[in-house]
Amino acid sequence: MFTCALSLSVAFAQVPQSKSSASNTSDRIFSERLKTIAGVQAIDCGTTSSLKPEDSVAACGQKAFHDHKAFFLAYETRYGESLNFAYGLAGDTSGNVFAASYKGGLPFPAVAPDRHTQLFDDNHTWVAECTKPVTLDKTTRGLLACITPVNREESDKVAHQTPVDTTVCAVLENPALFNNKLVRLRGHFSGNFEYSMLSGDGCKDALWLEYGGGGAPPSLAIHVGGGARPGSEDPDGKWILPVPVNLVRDSRLERFEKQTQAMAKADADYEKEHPNEFVSHCVTATFIGRIDAVSPAIHEFRKKQKTMGRSNSDGLGFGQMGEFEAQLIVQSVVNDAALAVCSE
Repeated sequence: MFTCALSLSVAFAQVPQSKSSASNTSDRIFSERLKTIAGVQAIDCGTTSSLKPEDSVAACGQKAFHDHKAFFLAYETRYGESLNFAYGLAGDTSGNVFAASYKGGLPFPAVAPDRHTQLFDDNHTWVAECTKPVTLDKTTRGLLACITPVNREESDKVAHQTPVDTTVCAVLENPALFNNKLVRLRGHFSGNFEYSMLSGDGCKDALWLEYGGGGAPPSLAIHVGGGARPGSEDPDGKWILPVPVNLVRDSRLERFEKQTQAMAKADADYEKEHPNEFVSHCVTATFIGRIDAVSPAIHEFRKKQKTMGRSNSDGLGFGQMGEFEAQLIVQSVVNDAALAVCSE
């Protein structure tokens, strides 16, 4: 894997990064990246719309990969004449396949989302090595993509773990340490129609909170999720499935939800009665659930961003707009939930 990554870096280093190269169109920049990875003898399987992809592009890529031939292909999303976003695959004669994404306008955040990805073109291009053994298949939208192999043995092991006691602050201090772990922790739930947060005593940030099996507390109505994915991976890059979490619907959950509804009403009533003041109510309880967390690289990147006074607006995390570095997927509420004033 490291050999392939090194080869990719060398290949991209051969692409000129001069001002004249910067003046090329976005189309050319992305296509040249794919060609460089695949090699000069690679089959050009074509470029098509990502909204209405032509089946022939995927079929060409699958055949070339099956025949052990180098290839490249691309899918584009345009805004008028400008290339807004592009995604593509490039495979070489050694059977290595790389997935690339290009973003026009504002670049990607200046941190790789995982250890398989590298950034190029002033952070406008992501290139990720596909995990071996490489399998190509079409997505539900008809785009050819690499399917990450699953480590079934490790997935089965983590599925049978028991909860460990921790705190919200401990998770926020080192999110990756708790990724794909079952935990038991106490926290203060707060939120509104687009936020669902669990905070702890002694730390400023919060976890995103959702229910196992889908759904969330009744105060949350709608939100736009981030780019982080639950689960973990083994040393070879194979996917370890997220610990399965099914919400236990019992009297304790029922009390928590009633208190959450009361929290929303208390916030609204106070705002009406004291329009120039701010008070936030919360619901305190102990929960058991799974932690999903961002990578150590993203955690460290965000720490540096905070020192410069910047927010978590990169979309790389969980919850609303990917703002949160970790989320708790609730399995059960352990004790009676209590409504209180948490900040004023």
